[in-house]
Amino acid sequence: MEDYVKNEIKNNRRAIKEDWRELRSIKTDRQLNLERPEMFKQGKPGSMLIELKKEFPNIKQKTLSECIKSRRSLRSYKDQSLTFEELTYLLWETSRVDAYRPGVTFRTIPTAGATNSMETYVFLNKVEGIKQGLYLYVQDKHQLSLIDDSKDLKERVDEALYGQLRGAPVVFFFTATPYRTEYKYAHLSHKMIAIEAGHAGQNLSLAAEVIDCGAVALCAYVQEYCDRLLGIGEEEFVTYAITLGKR
Repeated sequence: MEDYVKNEIKNNRRAIKEDWRELRSIKTDRQLNLERPEMFKQGKPGSMLIELKKEFPNIKQKTLSECIKSRRSLRSYKDQSLTFEELTYLLWETSRVDAYRPGVTFRTIPTAGATNSMETYVFLNKVEGIKQGLYLYVQDKHQLSLIDDSKDLKERVDEALYGQLRGAPVVFFFTATPYRTEYKYAHLSHKMIAIEAGHAGQNLSLAAEVIDCGAVALCAYVQEYCDRLLGIGEEEFVTYAITLGKR
């Protein structure tokens, strides 16, 4: 490799090998009493909202061992819609908020210092009773808020996924809002932000196994297209994309 590339690799490694002792010698924005970042993203005023379930009587549970044993990355899917209950179950087990107070969020996944850097969006391609569209999961209210239902949406999603939609009934997009974590941990945040997306991806993969689905986690997407799709890109951006469907 060229020297420039080697140097870039070395520099980028720093994000996953930070020295926590440095936090003692700097003043974070939290310590400076600057304004706290928003804890949760809300849907646009006037957007269509969908109330989601919190109980799942028709979903037959499996043991954790069964889910771990059967989990495999799945890239092709049966031409079958997910039910509304199945979709809700996936969001509930992956992205829900259990409790919160000012500046502190407790979720079903670990989040660095309860800072909650992550938001969840879903492209619903084939879900019973819900129109095809792109939705924000409003995590503190357990709702879906419609973002986009344009006619060419499916094609734009596939383009953003680098041609890897493959007919998936549902696509999850996890995004990072880095300042939520930087506010408390400054430059030490970025490793934890990436790990948070990994926690969510694992929960989603295992929850998919419960409903006889498979999923594949994608990092090889087109960043610019994904961010544009969700109407974000600077202070919030996509960190993970996961397609999911029936075997």
